Amino acid sequence: MTTSRMKVRGADSTQKVRRKIYSGRNAATLAAMRDEHQLDIRRARRPANPLTENVLEHRDFGFYDNQPDIQMHTDEEGEAEAPPVWVDLNEEQPDSIDELIAADKEKHQQQARHFNWGVLLKHLLPQFMKLRIRTKCWTTTNCYNDFTQCSKDCRIKFKRLVDLVDIHGQQRRIVTFCECTRDGIRLLQLGYLAGSPVKPQTAFSLPLLTFFDCLWNNCHMGAFPFTTALNQWLEPRSQRLRVRQGKHSRQLRKPFSAAVGLLRQLEDRRIQTIISALQLSKQAILASQTCPACFGPQPTNLSDYPANIRGQLCVCLDGNFQHRHQINASRDHDRVRTPQYFLSQTQVDRVSQEIRDREAEGMDPVQADRCTESHKAADDKRNETTWKGCDDTGLMGCCCRHDAAIHFANIYKSGEQRHFPMALIQTLLSEIEPNRKVAILYDIGCTMDKYIDRVIKNTPSPPSPQPASSFACTRHVNILSFF
Repeated sequence: MTTSRMKVRGADSTQKVRRKIYSGRNAATLAAMRDEHQLDIRRARRPANPLTENVLEHRDFGFYDNQPDIQMHTDEEGEAEAPPVWVDLNEEQPDSIDELIAADKEKHQQQARHFNWGVLLKHLLPQFMKLRIRTKCWTTTNCYNDFTQCSKDCRIKFKRLVDLVDIHGQQRRIVTFCECTRDGIRLLQLGYLAGSPVKPQTAFSLPLLTFFDCLWNNCHMGAFPFTTALNQWLEPRSQRLRVRQGKHSRQLRKPFSAAVGLLRQLEDRRIQTIISALQLSKQAILASQTCPACFGPQPTNLSDYPANIRGQLCVCLDGNFQHRHQINASRDHDRVRTPQYFLSQTQVDRVSQEIRDREAEGMDPVQADRCTESHKAADDKRNETTWKGCDDTGLMGCCCRHDAAIHFANIYKSGEQRHFPMALIQTLLSEIEPNRKVAILYDIGCTMDKYIDRVIKNTPSPPSPQPASSFACTRHVNILSFF
């Protein structure tokens, strides 16, 4: 009789799990093999008499071929069979219909999330404005006090674990909620902003969010590096916020970005509410939001300045093509929220149409002169390869001499065309006093000067003004004065 030997092969984690699941079946098979082996031993000890052999005792069930994890080795050459081989099944690639279904599902989820944020924001604004006054913008010692106010008729209360992250520490605490107050409002009354609109599991303190906003306004700081550094700073000094059924720490980037966005929307709505209540003029809004020195009250010593620059507003225009957005960078189905500093696309399109109508009245278009040809950003043909993969090409900005941003315009797949600075200039002139002097500094201002003189003033083109100063070796600044 040949000797049999069982050898278990090494396996990966998938095969180990499979063997653990089928351990009962394997044990039964092993017991059957041992019974068969004992039966063979007893049969070998009996006298060989085929007439008295009971055929019913022959138990050859052929179960050896159904065990892929067991190999039978024999001492005789040529009797061993090749071991079975595991076959890797390739994952089926999704077709176009599956991709459309997934995209539609993602769109529905983003729209539902946007709707839930809008509902919460509407109820959160009054509490935010009230608590902002009571805590002096969360700068006093009472910013961590409990300002919860529950109705006397509220009887249904429930508790839930919430990760509370502060600039001094982080903890996983049981927070009591009720049916009369939304979860986001209850967390705000505790000094935190929720990271999700419905049943938030993470909240961040207002001092922490204010600190990040100050960093973001003065240096290049993203949410991911900030939350990573925050974890490294807080974990040795407080509790580690672990993932569910795990030991490693949580990734707080997504809820933190949502909380920062919520704070900025609350601040924007608070400012709009104050402006609407006080009925401020456009120049008063510029004085409160951009630069009070340029748009605020006139100084008392105004007569000390020369007459040619007395009360003059000096602004600068320029385009920046570094702030562009790749089309494949993200798929955002939310409604675009235009900040108050940006001109709407309707205003830019209206100015562009006005320029085309002026040129169609019989006047030849202004030809690009030597300054325009030497300026790379003004030639649309030189950046077409870069614009193919972008949905936002760049920004056109206007700032005052105190480096305060006044207005921006979004550049979409084009260079610094004339309608971008013209839209900014028209918007600025409509918001200040009609008789105020304005000096505009623009790197290709000579072309803009010719266009304004020919089209708006309807006068012959004057000689190009001399450069006022130099920004680079191939760029110069021209001063255009409007009265």
